[in-house]
Amino acid sequence: MANGTLKVSNIETSSGSGTITLGASGETVDLSNATTTLNSAMKNTPAFRATMSATQSIANTTMTTINFNTETYDTDSCYNTSTYRFTPNVSGKYLVIASYALNANTSTGTFICSIFKNGSEHSRANIVLSNSTSNPITTSLIDFNGSSDYIEAKGYQETGGSKTIYAGAEQSYFSACRLIGV
Repeated sequence: MANGTLKVSNIETSSGSGTITLGASGETVDLSNATTTLNSAMKNTPAFRATMSATQSIANTTMTTINFNTETYDTDSCYNTSTYRFTPNVSGKYLVIASYALNANTSTGTFICSIFKNGSEHSRANIVLSNSTSNPITTSLIDFNGSSDYIEAKGYQETGGSKTIYAGAEQSYFSACRLIGV
């Protein structure tokens, strides 16, 4: 058969279900000039990223929910800017990241950034710091069963007094996305 261009509006199996194979083993299918639409099983969604609209004070030796109240994006409306919780409506494994910038100048102490799942601590990052600005960041892979599981980010500091968490998209943020293929 000669090389050429195949132009069709629809490709289906003869039975109406099954697998359609493009190319043979060892060949590459070039989609660089095509618009590709992924179905929901092929997308890293639900996904969100939230930041803080204002600074927040956290007391000494108190685990405090961080007020991530501004969405950068929220693909499936699963993040609540009032409760600061992400409740995905799709089961699966999610990559979760939380970080905050704490004004710790002239202080020494322990700083913790934690991810809580369903009210219990799931993962944390600890930093012991002296006379600087702290920016603990924690990441975790979390299994969600769908609409009943939720996560929230919390901060803790132990410096002897209250400290301020900086607002801003690059300094303090909370995000998650569903992983495909795992």
